[in-house]
Amino acid sequence: MADGPQFTVTLDHAATTPIYLQVAHGIQRWLGTEHATPGTALPSERDLAGQFGVSRVTVRQAIALLTTQGLLERRRGSGTFILPRRIEHPLGTLQSFSDDMRARGQVPGAHVLSFALNRATPHEAMTLGLREHSRVYRIRRLRTADGTPLAVESSVLPEDRVGDLHADTLKDRSLYELLSARALVPVRALRHLRAVNADTEHAALLQVRPGAALLMTERVSWLADGTPIELASAHYRGDRYDFLMELTTPET
Repeated sequence: MADGPQFTVTLDHAATTPIYLQVAHGIQRWLGTEHATPGTALPSERDLAGQFGVSRVTVRQAIALLTTQGLLERRRGSGTFILPRRIEHPLGTLQSFSDDMRARGQVPGAHVLSFALNRATPHEAMTLGLREHSRVYRIRRLRTADGTPLAVESSVLPEDRVGDLHADTLKDRSLYELLSARALVPVRALRHLRAVNADTEHAALLQVRPGAALLMTERVSWLADGTPIELASAHYRGDRYDFLMELTTPET
């Protein structure tokens, strides 16, 4: 235990807050520091109980809570391990995946899964305001951060608006960065969000179990002049992503 985390939490047995919650808050504060390395194991329940001066049942309750919050993971026969920190992304922010990951100090990656130029479907043509028989690029990529798969993104882009595209120019590159270089900067978007379960393909790509919780988004983006430029969807790992929304009361 000398080399493990040392929790300096003063428990208040007279407080209305249950002791297991106080223990959980103490561990959670430590998990938010630079000393908590994802993938490493926590001390045993017995050692934690000794540090906090509580029973193993209390420690077990605290760990169970932090597990449901996606901060820890129990592995049968191995112990309790620290999970990577969840990514909190504001729903109201129109930011590329690459810029978001760089801002967090991580290296973004993009592996092209498929790339095609085909005639737009009626739904695509209507959503993007295209003429009949217009062609669109369909791009599907696996997005990673520091090599860890986080999302599968699909984009539909009008050929006559974005110009010539090639699959090799989209590897490990921000799509919005590419569009911006062509003076096509999305400034507004409408995004739908819903929860789905990972099918076999998404589970394999994102390295999660089939049926695992995913967050799916569907988005339409517009340029400053109101021209639609992208119809996109994405599947994010539910164990790594949180979407945040700020709510305010309406003005009276």
